[in-house]
Amino acid sequence: MSNSLQDQLLALGLAKDKPDRKSKAARKPASSHHKPRPARKEKVPGGELTLEQAYALKKQDEKKQADLARKKKQEEDRRRKELNNAIREIVKANRLNRVDAEISRNFMFRGRIRKVHVTPEQLKALNAGEMGIAYLSGGYHLLTKEHADAVRRLSADHVPDLSAGSEEDDGEFPIPDNLIW
Repeated sequence: MSNSLQDQLLALGLAKDKPDRKSKAARKPASSHHKPRPARKEKVPGGELTLEQAYALKKQDEKKQADLARKKKQEEDRRRKELNNAIREIVKANRLNRVDAEISRNFMFRGRIRKVHVTPEQLKALNAGEMGIAYLSGGYHLLTKEHADAVRRLSADHVPDLSAGSEEDDGEFPIPDNLIW
């Protein structure tokens, strides 16, 4: 009685009959220094992919995704540069910032308090809504209302909202109506 694994698999119907001993001996290489066979490229019976094919497909897909992401980023960078150049042209020709400005005008922009230096006349015009501010390349530039609106049409993200805020925006600690300063 032979209890080899192959005999057990044969009994269960999970393996094929034993190959001929003569054909097995004929298949043995003459020397023990044989080269490994290259991986097969054909499909495994049943239409499934080999492990090598699956890895190759996965690698191809990852490369394709990386190429798409790189192209998308390049397109976004190109679009952003074009936008910044258009805004730069408006700011360069119409910038009203002055070197002798001494008053700091604070405003909220992108969740932080920012400031721009203005003259007393510019402060009045800015508070009255006759002027606007445009953000470009790390700086804040004073513009007339028309030019600030032109920048806003190109990109609203480059123009801070200078409104004093609504009374509803008191948040967690509302200011009582009867408070006298």
